[in-house]
Amino acid sequence: MFMTVHAAAATIIGKQANNAILAFILGLLSHFVLDMLPHGDERLGKQFFGHKLKILQDRGELKFLALYGSADSIFLSFFILWLFRSFEFVNSNVVVWAIVGGIIPDLISVTYKLTNSRLLKWFNNIHIINHKYLVEKLDWDWPLKYAIVMQLVVMTGLIWIIYIT
Repeated sequence: MFMTVHAAAATIIGKQANNAILAFILGLLSHFVLDMLPHGDERLGKQFFGHKLKILQDRGELKFLALYGSADSIFLSFFILWLFRSFEFVNSNVVVWAIVGGIIPDLISVTYKLTNSRLLKWFNNIHIINHKYLVEKLDWDWPLKYAIVMQLVVMTGLIWIIYIT
């Protein structure tokens, strides 16, 4: 799932939570719930987390993964800028900590992959198991191009909810 989708869902949680610790925990939990839903990046995840970066580079797939991740990070940055410029509620630490909770699992997993830190391995393993839980149960995942559209539709719905709540 795009980090931007996680951040938008966490924003809604942060608007409703009454303290930063609760918001962080609920944002973190929302990440795992959203990641269970099939969202088209299972093959990308297998490639990134299942192969060494050198193998991906040799196969010409590292650039695509970097582009995919960079685009998501850019959209996330613009989303957060838009939030802070458009709404007073984001000045609240509660919303900020909800967003941190919502995106940190992906940041930890990427950090693990890049560093192979033993301290992060357990978390990465939980993240991967959670990520592919329903995809394996259903034996189905969205083709990536349709999944991107689906996530954009979900993102649009989440932005609408942010406006009305």
